Amino acid sequence: MTRIVAGEWRGHPLPKLKDGSVRPTTDRARTVLFDTLRDLRDMAVLDLYSGTGALGFEALSRGASSLVSIDHDRNYIQHQKAWMEKYDKPFKAYTGDVKIVLKRIDNKFDLILADPPYSENLSDDILEMIKEHAKTGSIFVYEKSRSSESQLDSKFFKLEKEKVVAETRIQIYKVQ
Repeated sequence: MTRIVAGEWRGHPLPKLKDGSVRPTTDRARTVLFDTLRDLRDMAVLDLYSGTGALGFEALSRGASSLVSIDHDRNYIQHQKAWMEKYDKPFKAYTGDVKIVLKRIDNKFDLILADPPYSENLSDDILEMIKEHAKTGSIFVYEKSRSSESQLDSKFFKLEKEKVVAETRIQIYKVQ
């Protein structure tokens, strides 16, 4: 069972989904990521390709002020909404293609998390939209397959740190 690793919700089980192709970020990878990020207090967080919501919920548990979650699968978003009903934190969830939903929202975020299926790369269009939704100095986390060693080719994203945990490569960028 996947659980929140740290913060005020430490140990709380995350939504369990019996079907679908979601690949939740492991407890170990979330620990490494959020220990690297450190202080999330008062950050507005955007979780793209959110699946079970593990990354975004971990951020809220560790002090983020709000969360916007996007996933194409209605089932995942319904489970996230049901899970968040028992917690008093600002949370919005959208079902749909990331590119289409990003066009509809106008929020700016301090932390943007992207964990697309390992078989997908982020398109230049989506990277441009991420930049538009980021505040200057925001953090952009891109989670992908360990075997994908490439960095983003963009003047707007500066690679700050990279961590490899099991089959996951975590790249942490600063938005310029």
